[in-house]
Amino acid sequence: MVMKVKVVKILNNSLVLSKDDNGQEIIVMGKGLGFKSKEGDTIPEAAIEKVFVPNDRHSRQEYIHLLQSIPKEHLEAINDSLESMKAYWTYELDQHATLMLFDHLAFAIERTEKGIILQNKLLNEIRLHYPEEFTAAMVLLSDLNKLLPMELPEEEAGNIAFHLVNARNEEAHFENTILAVSMLKDIQNIVRYQLNITLDPTSTRYNRFITHLQYYIRRLMEDQQLNSKDVLLFDRYRSEYPDEYQCAQSISTYGEKMTGKPSTDEEVFYLLIHLIRFTNYQDQ
Repeated sequence: MVMKVKVVKILNNSLVLSKDDNGQEIIVMGKGLGFKSKEGDTIPEAAIEKVFVPNDRHSRQEYIHLLQSIPKEHLEAINDSLESMKAYWTYELDQHATLMLFDHLAFAIERTEKGIILQNKLLNEIRLHYPEEFTAAMVLLSDLNKLLPMELPEEEAGNIAFHLVNARNEEAHFENTILAVSMLKDIQNIVRYQLNITLDPTSTRYNRFITHLQYYIRRLMEDQQLNSKDVLLFDRYRSEYPDEYQCAQSISTYGEKMTGKPSTDEEVFYLLIHLIRFTNYQDQ
């Protein structure tokens, strides 16, 4: 079924406030839409590249203000780059995530124009632990740099990837995503220094541990820790592996400090199992 969209108001050359078949106000985006249209015209569906559907009058004003504040050439460059990224990103970006990316990238372009470069201290962690999101972010950044008269730094790929990680988890908050990656980095440092071992990112043990940590951190944030109260080997293992147990306890203490949630014995036990695998391998 063909959607009929009528022009209500021209916002700029690429943005038009419109109404759909049901009389719902929507904001449509497409190259030259505002230039080619006038109030009351029906917009050809093929000319529409993106549609934003505000929930209410307040949202409509916020959407319009955000999108209108972005220079036309930047708006179109960001939109084209997002389209290119779709070939490398299998998840759908909802309109909120899309708007947040438009807003972030517009501000990143503005900063770069002024020569302001913000260091991303978690760049290596996001590259390592979220390779799919980082790859998609690098594609977007590369395309964007081809379309702009300036070069956005690689640090921005890490920031874009944060948005993509957040978009995959509907219940996630951007601050929690950043906190989770920061915690991953800190916990690995706790393990390295307390157990005096080297972590090999190419090993199966490492990747299993990181996957476990990602779920462990999420359970802490959501206050849904494992708690079967049936950890029969816990007492034995913490006696046989005191160093690994102390390290697991340090991770637990750190987790509570960062999230406000104490870890259960079962959570500490599974951390301990992973740490024992590392030290047993190092001793071989």
